[in-house]
Amino acid sequence: MSKSFMNKLRNSRFSLRFSILSIFIILFVLLTLSIALIRNIAFKDELIYTSYELMKRTSSLVLKEVTTGINPIEVDGKFTTNIFKNGLIKDDISKLTTYTYYLVDSIPLLKGAYWGDEQGNLVFARQEKDGTISTEIILRSKIPSSHLKIYYDTKGQIVKQINLPVTAFDPRLRPWYLAAKHANKPIWTDVYMFYQDNVFGVSYGSPFYDSNNLFQGVFGLDIRLDFLSQYINKQHVSDNGYAFIITNKEDLVAYPDNKIFTDTSHAPNQLMNVHHSARFMLLDKSIDYYKKTGKSEFKLMYQGESYLFTYQPIPAFADHGWLVGVMAPENDFVGYLHKINMITLAFTVFALLIGIAVVSGMVTRIVRPIKILVKETEKIKRFELEGKLHLDSRIQEVIDLKNAIASMKHGLKEFQHYVPKILVRQLIESGQNLKIGGQRKKLVVLFSDIENFTTIAETMDPNELMIQICEYFESLTQIIIFEKGTIDKYIGDSIMAFWGAPLEEDKASQHAAKAALDCLRKVNELNAKWAQEGRPAFVTRIGIHTGDAIVGNLGSTERFNYTALGDTINIANRFENINKIYKTHIIVGEAIYNEIKNDFIFRKLDRVLVKGRKKFLIIYELLGDDPNKIPFDVAAYNIQFEQGFAAFQNKQFEQALHYFEQCLLVYPDDAIAPIFIERCKSTIS
Repeated sequence: MSKSFMNKLRNSRFSLRFSILSIFIILFVLLTLSIALIRNIAFKDELIYTSYELMKRTSSLVLKEVTTGINPIEVDGKFTTNIFKNGLIKDDISKLTTYTYYLVDSIPLLKGAYWGDEQGNLVFARQEKDGTISTEIILRSKIPSSHLKIYYDTKGQIVKQINLPVTAFDPRLRPWYLAAKHANKPIWTDVYMFYQDNVFGVSYGSPFYDSNNLFQGVFGLDIRLDFLSQYINKQHVSDNGYAFIITNKEDLVAYPDNKIFTDTSHAPNQLMNVHHSARFMLLDKSIDYYKKTGKSEFKLMYQGESYLFTYQPIPAFADHGWLVGVMAPENDFVGYLHKINMITLAFTVFALLIGIAVVSGMVTRIVRPIKILVKETEKIKRFELEGKLHLDSRIQEVIDLKNAIASMKHGLKEFQHYVPKILVRQLIESGQNLKIGGQRKKLVVLFSDIENFTTIAETMDPNELMIQICEYFESLTQIIIFEKGTIDKYIGDSIMAFWGAPLEEDKASQHAAKAALDCLRKVNELNAKWAQEGRPAFVTRIGIHTGDAIVGNLGSTERFNYTALGDTINIANRFENINKIYKTHIIVGEAIYNEIKNDFIFRKLDRVLVKGRKKFLIIYELLGDDPNKIPFDVAAYNIQFEQGFAAFQNKQFEQALHYFEQCLLVYPDDAIAPIFIERCKSTIS
């Protein structure tokens, strides 16, 4: 009998009025108890979580300060070597002296800037203890050799100059010079003792080369560890907490002005090592735990007290294992947070008592399912159809409405496969009927195509071909949609997409270029997978162009398509086809290049006359967005190619031939320079 009654009760549905009255009666008793219980359960975890968040914030601030101080040094180091390579100042000692002085004077963290070459010459600007700057100039390449030291005042005016005997100091034997020369690229040295200052520091060494890529010397920049410690000393963690920088070898690099770091037992020519001093037992224990577990935040017990730690690696010094560490006793946070928790709990109880006295608050809780359904309909209006509607109610009207909304969501999700999602969202929000018509807009248009798809299709089983091409379309479509593009249509094995409609997009060219590069990367991943499955590889070619086009609904009253028409679309299609000639993958027009040339890596291809146009168009190849992943020096290549292309346009074919042959020296596997070489040779002969 009781089981039958419970089943009937479980399956029964109640009217809204009955539900309001029933819940209103029992809510008085349960609500206060529930809030108190949940708050007490969550209190302990909340304390620890908040403590870690405060420490991580401090750690991030230290990391940001260090990175902000280091980044200009790396940028100036690379920039300077480029200046040297172009021969602008490296042979002018006066300019070198002025330039190194400027760097030391303008970059806060920088305490030394110098230039040394293979002849043993040196220009060294350094900050003195009183804050002024001095410059040493050692010239061994001239006879007789000379050694000059220049002192400046705080305003940069020369105070005095002293001729000194040529010192035995040789830049070619210094760690920064040897490390940069050996690495053949800009590097940060490990910590070492600085010349003359007898203090520890690190150097950023950047090798420079002449126009023939022959090594000439190294440009170096210094950071003193005691100045780096000043950044650490500014950060307040808690009353008894502090931040520090340590290596994975347990050497302290930078630390605050704290009594526990006044360790005089270590040798003056060595860094303090936490493993070798009893006062650093807690830090030693924490760094061992970090290296063992890899956890960036953790809690340790030491002498009966709980301590919280966070560690973050410093990206610029990752090769040397530098870490930003933050330590604080847990009690530094608990007292304050406990007070906040009690205030919050008291306020919650007070607010709850007021709420119980107000009938409207009870009604709001009763009709909560209806509010959820209203929010769901708002999402549908915005065409946000992802996710299921999780709602359980014993009110029959609510269940009926939930089922109706779920059916509507399913229907609209199916509909979006046929019409662009953004267009359907606009249609729902406006409440207007679809009609034929269009408007002129500036679009960025992308065409993609699979090389030799007809040949592939003739040799494959139709079912296997359909499975593979659908997987291909699905992957590329997701990338284009993620980059805010609108898929216009699939034409055989081709995809047409555009940016700028139905919604305006400020960075349409950037999104299109990013989508094109990501599509090529994805196709490479798919080809690797298909190769293991015994399927043929797809080679994708892409053309991108921007300009005005007519975009809107095209078709008949029974059926139409949201598409774009005009010369811009045709040119993008022609660019895709031109890839065949130059053996490239992504070709863009000059307008695209001018908009995003600072964000991506390009090289000029040619000046072409496409079908349907009377004017020549300059085309470029989009190579990527990371110069480190491109197999040749694009800057060096472009210099030679631009000169060769200009000579070719001026019909100076022998001169052009020379520059294009230089391009092959920069990039032996190039397919573009041989085309122009052949053109030059055929013209010369």
